[in-house]
Amino acid sequence: MRKYIYILFVLIILSNCVTDKESPYEFSKVENISFNKIDYPDTLGVTLQLLKRDNLLIINDFYGDFFVSLFDLENKEIENRIIAKGNGPNELSSPLDLQFYGESLYVLSRPLFSLNHMEWDIIKNGSPVLYKDFQLPSKSDRFVVLNDSLFVFSGLWDKRYGYLNIKDTNDIREFGEYPHYWQEENNLSNEVKAMFHQCKFAKHPDKYMFASCSGYVFEIFSYDPVNNSLPNLIFRKQLGKYSYTYTDGNILRTKADEGSDPKVIDIACSEHYVYIITQSKEDKKKRNIMVLDWDGNPIKLLKSDKCIVCLVVDEDLGVGYCIIQDPEDTLVSFDLNSDY
Repeated sequence: MRKYIYILFVLIILSNCVTDKESPYEFSKVENISFNKIDYPDTLGVTLQLLKRDNLLIINDFYGDFFVSLFDLENKEIENRIIAKGNGPNELSSPLDLQFYGESLYVLSRPLFSLNHMEWDIIKNGSPVLYKDFQLPSKSDRFVVLNDSLFVFSGLWDKRYGYLNIKDTNDIREFGEYPHYWQEENNLSNEVKAMFHQCKFAKHPDKYMFASCSGYVFEIFSYDPVNNSLPNLIFRKQLGKYSYTYTDGNILRTKADEGSDPKVIDIACSEHYVYIITQSKEDKKKRNIMVLDWDGNPIKLLKSDKCIVCLVVDEDLGVGYCIIQDPEDTLVSFDLNSDY
């Protein structure tokens, strides 16, 4: 009898664990945030991404003749503009994805599937040279830099990710399984699932970890920066119910069905937390920020009354910077309370 009770106890625990991984996050701490407009001296077009380095915001903007602006937060001036539109030297086609590693800014030109980098000191002080690192296959969409030779990409892979070591084999290995939280996904091709589950990344600034987030699924990986081994999945969480329709043909289209939970828009991180922008459940024109720790636990929900486009945080200063649509793209800041 005691044996059966023990087995039942174990089954209940396992059931609770599975439910936790499949249920939307619930937050015991909820905080309303207000935004402070930052005087930006130019027009923002379609802002794709924000990064921060020292006192500079790096603004990845699909607008004008140059795609990336370096904005000084202290004197409220644009210090430099880099990456011109075109096919010549130091030119690329947008949209871009930008990631820092060490003293290099890595740039993925998504239409050209071209991985490049620029030296940060030259970016700040002069006319930077764009070095081409690798020509990727026509599958890559977003990426994360693990070190100066290791990269992980999302895109239309047979597996969920592509892993590249440019100093070893210049070869891409695919890894990671696509989620099957929606029962119908078992019957779909990986090409369709890849379209729906394309990911954005955030790398831990100190530890050998990175977070990956598609519209409805959050993952955390660890990796070995020395041995040429694939990253290890240490956490996966369904962020909400989803299903989608699709069409086969030359162009893949996916659209979440009615009844799906609000989807994820963007992801950022700090040493302690992962910040995920998600649509508000009450009003899909507004967006909130989920704050999670690096074990995947919910910490706090930051609620806003605006449409947040992209985000970067500086916990040392206690400030978050983001773009909101108000109705045009507007650069703002908000206070990060440290009572997490």
